Amino acid sequence: MGLYTKSITEQASISDIEISMNFWVKDALAFEAQKAGIDIQTTGAFLYETMQDMRVDFDHGKLDIIVAPPLLISRYFKRDEITDGFSGMLEDNKPDNLLLIVRADSNIQNIQDLRGKRIAMLEGDELAEMYMDTLFLRAFKKGYKTLAASIQQQAKANRIVLDLYFNKADAGLAYVNSFQVMSELNPDIRNKVKVLDTFEVRSKNYSYMRKNYPLANEIRQIALSFYKSARGKQILDIYKTAALDFLKVEELDTVDKLDREHAHLAKGIK
Repeated sequence: MGLYTKSITEQASISDIEISMNFWVKDALAFEAQKAGIDIQTTGAFLYETMQDMRVDFDHGKLDIIVAPPLLISRYFKRDEITDGFSGMLEDNKPDNLLLIVRADSNIQNIQDLRGKRIAMLEGDELAEMYMDTLFLRAFKKGYKTLAASIQQQAKANRIVLDLYFNKADAGLAYVNSFQVMSELNPDIRNKVKVLDTFEVRSKNYSYMRKNYPLANEIRQIALSFYKSARGKQILDIYKTAALDFLKVEELDTVDKLDREHAHLAKGIK
């Protein structure tokens, strides 16, 4: 298994990731596989700071499972190289959509009202960056960086929700899970922060397997039953995920469509 770390560190620290991947996942996977009648003798979990490095190891046959943001998987892997996998889901099997949130008292009713506003963005999240830019390109034929009063980069979506609540930003992007968690901790957030728009995506990271991987069906079933075991729950809790759900390769189509639209709108714009 290969994991792109930059998109996971919001949920867990690097040390947590290393421990869970190199100990708990190996232990849990072997334990669940044994119950399914599969004898897994060797496993390996590798952390990557760049998709280029993940791509090289995939080409060399080092990886059978990849975990990364859907936009990056779409850009670095061909559809005929990967097969269906799984993704993390929230409670009641709900997706962790990307939300455009705004201050309720800011009189922002549509995208046009975002001109000249303070915008908070997720640091290093290319999907969030493209989504925000596409919204501005649709409305103004200009990117958001040229029209925003200021742009604040935050490492965690929780911080973005608080920035809006404490009037340090007018608009921002956050995932459903972060918005829900912060709203549960402080219910008044829902009075001061509202959702203006939504980009539907299953989760921040998708997991797919190598095409023709002989144990693909078995590994998918093991992953989907993780929430039923104590070991599996420990791993899911680290990543603030309720359960794993079946994920088709075709679900990359949503980010592909956004990628194409953004490229078309940005063409010729300086």
